[in-house]
Amino acid sequence: MRDQPEPDEDRPSLRERLLDVPWQVPRTVWYGRIALLALVAVWVTSITLSRMTEPPTLLHLTVILFHEAGHVIFMPFGEALRVAGGTLGQLLMPLVCAVALHRRDDNFGAAICMAWMGMSLMDASVYAYDAADPVLPLIGGGTGSDSFHDFTFLFERYGQLAHARGWALSMKALGAITVCASLAWAAVLLFLQGEHLEER
Repeated sequence: MRDQPEPDEDRPSLRERLLDVPWQVPRTVWYGRIALLALVAVWVTSITLSRMTEPPTLLHLTVILFHEAGHVIFMPFGEALRVAGGTLGQLLMPLVCAVALHRRDDNFGAAICMAWMGMSLMDASVYAYDAADPVLPLIGGGTGSDSFHDFTFLFERYGQLAHARGWALSMKALGAITVCASLAWAAVLLFLQGEHLEER
């Protein structure tokens, strides 16, 4: 005889799952997480306040490998997805990490990875903004005016090149909102963890 499915009322709600924290948290780990949260908050503030014509170099280095891998992974799905796959790759990797950490009961790590995803979208927005008047250096050499530019191709393909900068600004705003929500989630988790600190 099959086991009866677990009643819905016995399953933790989404809110309970997202706010689940360990019962015993070492103080050193907790203080380290506070420092990490503060560092990420300062970092993302500098990116948010930067101009759209200034690529975030350090941030770009954290996603470029996944960007290039995305082109390869999405290659079998047609030209448009192959080109868009770079940006999809750099967004999906932090999301995959966030889901994996959440499933391993590390909600703080998941929150930081979601902040990374938001910052990755902000990184992509700079290159989307550049599509209207390509001047930024590309990894293959040159600029989008004399070599292939992912966003110029995509915007031209779908008749959106004239609106490229509007799309780019929307991407940056969505990325900033994602980061703010993720850091707020992380801060709440740290507050809850603070109630379960080990004595030593």
